[in-house]
Parts: sequence; structure tokens; C-alpha cells
Amino acid sequence: MGLLKKENWFVNLLLMILTQGMYIFVLAYFLKVYRKDAWYADYRYWCIGALFFIFPVFLLLLIFWVQTTCMVARKLNVPGKELYAYPYAWILCLIVPVIGWTLLLVMFIYIQVWILVMIFKGESELYLND
Repeated sequence: MGLLKKENWFVNLLLMILTQGMYIFVLAYFLKVYRKDAWYADYRYWCIGALFFIFPVFLLLLIFWVQTTCMVARKLNVPGKELYAYPYAWILCLIVPVIGWTLLLVMFIYIQVWILVMIFKGESELYLND
């Protein structure tokens, strides 16, 4: 739980860079954002994705990654939750070619950076004793 302390923001930054953003799953575990009744906890989705080979499983993992990142950002009070917390913004960015895809990447980088900024500001220390 020491990773949630304000002083360890640099360690979080290094772990985020070294794991290329996958460290967000560890932060989500520490912040307790996973739910037992969510779609990603149901093994049937993953089995069906695996039956249809690699591509559907890759899409499930990508959606799970984005959703986890948004849940962590919402828990840490990252500004702009009116935009990134709703799936319609992400779907719209996926539908619109080039500009939407660019905005999708910018929005994801924005959330990743602001999660680290909010850890630096001490927002994660609220959840140390949970």
C-alpha cells in the first residue's frame, strides 16, 4: 500500500513507464475499483473471446484496460470525468476516423498523466486505510 503515498509518485511514474501503462491494474487493485458483478469478472466472456481466436480476446483486454484506467481516474478525482467517464465519448472517438482516433489517443494519455498528477497531489492517500 506504500505505493499510494504522495512521496512515491516517482515510483508510480517509473512503473507506469516500464510496464507501458499496464501498472494501472495494480493501482486499480490497491484502490479497490474492481467489482465482482462486472462483465470482466464473468469467465464466459473470456471463454467466448478465446473460442473466436486472438482478436476478440485482444479487444476484451483493450476495453478492460481503458475501463480500468477510467475507474482509477474517477476514484482519484481526475478533472474531466464528465467526458472520459462515459462510454459515449470513447465510442464517438472510435467512429470518427483520423480526428476521432487522434482524440482517443490524446484522451487516454491525458488520463494516464493526470492519474500520476493526482497521486503527486495526494489524492490516493485517502484510500490507504481501506
